Amino acid sequence: MSTDLPSTPQAFRGVWQRTLYAEPAKEPYQQADTTTQVYWIQGKHWHADLRLPTDSPDFAGITGLDDCNRRQLEWLAGLTAFAGITQIDSELGVCTWHRYQDLCPSLEKDVGLLQWINDSTLEERHPHGQYVEQWQQLSNAAAEEVIQTDELGQLRWLQIGDRAMAITPRPWADSADALFAPISSLTDSALRWRASLCFDYLERSQDVWQAVLSTQPWRKGQHVK
Repeated sequence: MSTDLPSTPQAFRGVWQRTLYAEPAKEPYQQADTTTQVYWIQGKHWHADLRLPTDSPDFAGITGLDDCNRRQLEWLAGLTAFAGITQIDSELGVCTWHRYQDLCPSLEKDVGLLQWINDSTLEERHPHGQYVEQWQQLSNAAAEEVIQTDELGQLRWLQIGDRAMAITPRPWADSADALFAPISSLTDSALRWRASLCFDYLERSQDVWQAVLSTQPWRKGQHVK
């Protein structure tokens, strides 16, 4: 028996860039972040989200996970990037992001309250006021959507117009214990496995796709066919 996937209302589809994150969701904010680079691609069913803070270690000369030292591995394994199915109750403004692939997973459910600030700006609030985020729409549902999944049903490519997220899954593991263990407790080998789930945010120019951001920084600037 098949189950229909929830369909995201058209107004919420497109490519979004975060312009503000603040805690708590009431001014004056105790903490505010406008520098982390965050992109959220939302299709009819699928979403993909990538967030890169500015406190990156130096990855000069690094070409792969095997080249990374302990500090670099911990930073990579602790990044926020995830993909899955989106469920929006547009009447209540409640959005649930079901994270099927998650670079640094948590047991907390990802739910936000959405409201429009204007025609192209969306505000997301934590249900209990812990944070507020503001999102600027870069392209909308009128742009072409392209989806690719693998034989296991994992999202590999989500494209809206000239922007896309490419996802390289982790290798299969006998145990998922390392997914939820504290990063500081993991061996270097386990950290490499955690960080092997790769998200590339790409933009297309003259039919050439280029990685603008990546959870594996040495991939930035690479061309993708």
